[in-house]
Amino acid sequence: MSIDFSLLQPLGWGNDFSIQLSLEQLTTRRAARVIGVERSNFRVDTGEEVLTAALAGAYRYHHDNAEDLPTVGDWVLLQPDEPLILERLERRTLIARKAAGSMETQPIAANIDLLLIVSGLDGDYKLHRIERYLVLAAQSHVTPLVLLTKADLVNDTEGPFSEVRRVLPAGGEVFAINALQDQLSAQLAPWLTPGTTLALVGSSGVGKSSVVNNLTGTAAQRTQATRRDAKGRHTTTSRSLIRLPGDVCIIDVPGMREIGLAPTEGGVDKQFKEIARLAAHCRYSDCTHQQEPGCAVREAVDRGELSQDLWQHYLKLLAEERHNVSEHERRRQDRIFGKMVRNAKSIKEKSGKR
Repeated sequence: MSIDFSLLQPLGWGNDFSIQLSLEQLTTRRAARVIGVERSNFRVDTGEEVLTAALAGAYRYHHDNAEDLPTVGDWVLLQPDEPLILERLERRTLIARKAAGSMETQPIAANIDLLLIVSGLDGDYKLHRIERYLVLAAQSHVTPLVLLTKADLVNDTEGPFSEVRRVLPAGGEVFAINALQDQLSAQLAPWLTPGTTLALVGSSGVGKSSVVNNLTGTAAQRTQATRRDAKGRHTTTSRSLIRLPGDVCIIDVPGMREIGLAPTEGGVDKQFKEIARLAAHCRYSDCTHQQEPGCAVREAVDRGELSQDLWQHYLKLLAEERHNVSEHERRRQDRIFGKMVRNAKSIKEKSGKR
């Protein structure tokens, strides 16, 4: 028995994962990609079949953080004779956010190359919300593409189109589309190369399912996968990885009402490069870009070279990012200390029984 890479390549397997395997793993494990997560069960695709797998007890014991557990898009190694997840391979990329109501990191999609940010022009469109998604992409080092859907329902597409294009990083692109009629596979062809994985994010009701159906050429997103809550809002029930033609995969992420920034440094400055370049010329290295003398950022705002709105939003996101990083590190240290205490008590109890 040995892992057959030719079966895995259509699912996005590449050299980044091959080099992680030892000779023993190559000959005693089955590799699979996580295509869905439902509570404690994981749907995985081996390239030959789709299985429902569970985590091995040893894996759960050694990985008690949510961010360490497999998520959609992860590559895992299974026991050869049963669907039991023994190991998770190191991720090439990870889109994550701060979990709603806590300081924990919530993985959204792993091992992706492109983040498709969907915003509806019929009312959902908010530039600041798109900028939050762009920061998530910057934190994860993935290329963002913005799809402004429902372009057929509005008179002005040029305004939002130009706004988004101004804030896109190098390599990113924006499209104003009608997902029910446009040939998206043709428009996105330069990015849909074999082995590529896309993650699709956006608010509920913006047309993400229509985008998936357009790209697959089928009704891949079944109507029962989308529900409405008590207030009539669309709620997609789970994330899933779907194969597209041409050995491309897409991960559809449920609509997110909150987009808390992951506790990862650098994403805000990477997205707001213009402000980061100005900040390098501030008089003080720890400048908060508000009231300090010699602040190059504030001076650019006062001269009208930097918009007040962009500056305020940058400050808000930067403060959030720094707070989340600080809290995440504090909680990590608390967990380490708690584990040391538990281990010490266990050793003491064992020695007392001898």
